[in-house]
Amino acid sequence: MKPLFEDKHIIVVEKPQNLPTQRDKRGGINLYDQVKDYLEFGCGIENPYLGLIHRLDRHTGGLVVFAKTQNATRTLNDLFASRCVIKRYTARVEGYVSEDIKGLTHQILYDESVNLSKIVDASAIGTKLAILDCKLKNHYKLAEGSLCDLLVTLHTGRKHQIRAQLSHIGHPILGDEKYGAKMAQAYGMSIALWSSELIFSAFGMNYHFTSQPPNVGIWKIK
Repeated sequence: MKPLFEDKHIIVVEKPQNLPTQRDKRGGINLYDQVKDYLEFGCGIENPYLGLIHRLDRHTGGLVVFAKTQNATRTLNDLFASRCVIKRYTARVEGYVSEDIKGLTHQILYDESVNLSKIVDASAIGTKLAILDCKLKNHYKLAEGSLCDLLVTLHTGRKHQIRAQLSHIGHPILGDEKYGAKMAQAYGMSIALWSSELIFSAFGMNYHFTSQPPNVGIWKIK
């Protein structure tokens, strides 16, 4: 594990797909422990502090920021909670998406028993507002069907939000069988969703980080 950026406040890394951000019920390797090992064994910091600020789903890769001090953790938690962080994702979806696509606003309900989010009527109990913007980046015409790359800007951070909202409008993320994808077997055992940009201001600094999906596996056009 090699960080993309590090200063006295934060450390930014690129999470591989199919790796949990933190320890989960499956156990095994996770990103948090890898970063902590880097600080301890790679940098020689005894019992290093590491603050977990936000998470990516196991199947989502890309940018993750950790705090290196308790003060930095409080500052970043406040920034993320107040939606002062710009978060953009690259999503490769099934089907042709019109260039006119812009914002999506839905009510979303997460069912923990099946680990699935659904778009529901606003009158349903327990729903939360889910808002994102979309911009078409690329369109691929393949023998088995069309694929499109979207740049997605999150305005809320609901569980499986991007996956659920894109599936609801008929464009599930490539490989995401849980949310209705049909072309998964041709492209591997992951989903084409990547945390590609984080922008925020803190500690007197303006931070801007970018990351591109690797041209392998689910991301390789065949």
